[in-house]
Amino acid sequence: MSTVLVQTRDVNTSIALVQEMALRHSVQIGTHKRQKINSALSARIRAAKLQTGQLSKNKTPMMRMRECGNALALLDTTGWNRSFHQRQFHEDFLKACTRTFWKMEPPGSFARCHQQVLQENSWEHLAQEVLISTPRRFGKTISVSMFAAAMLYSAPAVELSIYSTCKRISQKLLRGVVKFFYEICGQNLSKHNFHIQQQNMEEIVLVSPEGERDVRIVNSYPSKVRLFLCMLFSCSFARVHASAHNTPAPGPRLGTLAAAANVGSTPAKGIVVRRNICCCTHGH
Repeated sequence: MSTVLVQTRDVNTSIALVQEMALRHSVQIGTHKRQKINSALSARIRAAKLQTGQLSKNKTPMMRMRECGNALALLDTTGWNRSFHQRQFHEDFLKACTRTFWKMEPPGSFARCHQQVLQENSWEHLAQEVLISTPRRFGKTISVSMFAAAMLYSAPAVELSIYSTCKRISQKLLRGVVKFFYEICGQNLSKHNFHIQQQNMEEIVLVSPEGERDVRIVNSYPSKVRLFLCMLFSCSFARVHASAHNTPAPGPRLGTLAAAANVGSTPAKGIVVRRNICCCTHGH
């Protein structure tokens, strides 16, 4: 009789365990379904906000500037620790591109926030053009790629133009921008709602998460240094020809010097990288 009672208890215990496991499984399925419903609902709400432009209003230009700085700081933790001078480069580049973060704001917004920008960043003024001259192997190419990736990540409707000395360097710069952009996004663009619309050897077009108007573009072009050398040669030849005929050598014309200096640079805005020079400008 005792043996039968023990077997009955074992059977009852097994049945209770099976029922408990089934109940837990059903609870887990219900929780998973609720999570999927909530995520789908949040995705629909986000899409609706994107269409109406409400989501972009949640971020102020000051927040976007901090986001750019945070993106650059994040690269320091992913194996690309910036040097002291590279941090200075990015600080000056950010000054030159400050107005870009107010691009989607109403007219007059930047003028009202100008003093706040200076105070929060401990800046004395905002220079819209930056020229940096360094020796070779100083990290100019990497610095420009990092900053361009951070600007793509944080600035709305931004369009960057990078000019290099040759095609090889321009392609290397663009590859660097893509690499650092993926590092900032944690190797997952969809998590941050970015989508690459177009990509080739000279251009990347990104559809950002803040509406149809917010399309972000980066271009990397090789400049024509040969024209610059030809202009210098023609100026030197004119001086030699004048001295051979005992005539005073004409001084260089301002227009000629300006044309020679602008070869490979951007007419309105962008980042120019020459052999030992890095320049960042922002057009109105």
